[in-house]
Amino acid sequence: MGKGKRLTKTLLFECLIILIIVCDIIILPSFGCPTDGNGCRNCIVNHIKIDCPKCAPIMRCMAKCLWCGTSRSKCINKCDCKGTYPRLSDCKNCLSQCKCSCSSV
Repeated sequence: MGKGKRLTKTLLFECLIILIIVCDIIILPSFGCPTDGNGCRNCIVNHIKIDCPKCAPIMRCMAKCLWCGTSRSKCINKCDCKGTYPRLSDCKNCLSQCKCSCSSV
């Protein structure tokens, strides 16, 4: 019977850890994003200024290109600087730390 109680406590502890991780990943970031989208905008602006300043020209190029109605693949080819550093994928990784979804705005 001692093993059964230990197994139950271990299972309960594992479920609690999973619940904490799920709350941290899914629920809590949504509380940090105001509905007007400023949280997402501020996060991106701060990351471009502080953490990934070399990405500013690439992101500006992508924004202008996409706003003109050009396809995503053509914009990537135009703005990716022919493989030099930083690549568009590097900037995407740097800016992906902003967890807020701007699409809901």
